This record gives sequence, structure tokens and C-alpha cells, in this order.
Amino acid sequence: MDYLKFSKKRKQEADRILNETNLFNRLKKFGKVKQIGSYFLDLMVKPDIDFALRVKKDSEIDTTIKSILEMSKEIKNVSFKKIVDRRKFGLDGKSLHLYYHAKDLWGIDIFVSTKDFTEYRKLKRMVNKKITPEKKRDIIKLKYYFFKKNEKVKNIPYCIYISVLEGKVKNLKDLYKYLEENYGSQNKK
Repeated sequence: MDYLKFSKKRKQEADRILNETNLFNRLKKFGKVKQIGSYFLDLMVKPDIDFALRVKKDSEIDTTIKSILEMSKEIKNVSFKKIVDRRKFGLDGKSLHLYYHAKDLWGIDIFVSTKDFTEYRKLKRMVNKKITPEKKRDIIKLKYYFFKKNEKVKNIPYCIYISVLEGKVKNLKDLYKYLEENYGSQNKK
């Protein structure tokens, strides 16, 4: 299988969805918005698009989520999935999860918080600095494995990015060894 071609096609479909829904521009009226995740890093496998939306105050999070949910009802092929209070997991803010109905069922995740985008920028800089065509292929191939197997491992995309970019992982065997050495059994969901 040509993993790079698969990822490129996935990104093209995401571009089509973003153009059709005008979601990025729609979200701008609620706060500062940034595309994040594998779309942002150009390492797509799952049919999933992530956004981070920054509001000024914690008290604006709930009203912003409700407003985005109302706005999403106006977009063709979009439906509500769930709202998650990320603070329960020691994270900042809440996330709104939507579906986009196309050939594949797409997830659209919008993380609303007061947090700035520093950690996303740092990850993007690291990827840009260390990525090679071989590492990109290895990342996409490993992500594809977990996507197709539906194997639940906590933060697996991030673990794959870091381990491959640091040159410690090239294949599945290396990745499992890396996960065990760095995260132990706590990494299983």
C-alpha cells in the first residue's frame, strides 16, 4: 500500500470538507482558532479534523460551545456527537465533537479553552525540522495500523510522532518496545 498517497487523498478530502462547510471561518467569530492535529501536521490517516479555539475567559467556554453547536446545525451533513469536559482528565477546557457525513464518517473535534497555541506550534516546528519522506511514511504507516486495527492506546498519534522523529522507531515492533520502555502498561486505554 502507498501510505503517502493514502494520506494525501485523506487530506484532499479534508480540504474539500473544510471548503464546503467554511468551518474555519465560521469558528473565527467565537475566538481565536487554529487547525491542529494530523491535518495541521499533514500526517492524516483517520477521517478526523481538529481545531483549537481560544476564548478569553473560562466563563466563556460553555456559552461558546453552545453557540458553536447552534451554528453547526446550519451546516449541511454535520451532526452532534458529544461534549467532553476535558478538565476531568486534567486538561484545559471542553471539547465539542461533531460528525460530518460523507463517504466516510468524519469526526470534527473543536477544543475550546483559554489556553494559547504554544504546544501546537512547538509540535509543528519539531515535525517540520525533523521530518523526512521516510519518517513521514513510517508515521503514516504506524498510524494506519492503529486506525485499521482500532487498537486503543493512549495518545498514540503523539507517541508515534515523537518516537519516529527522534529516530527511535521505524516499525511496529520498535513502537511497542518504545511504548513499554517509556510508558509501561499505563498506555493502554
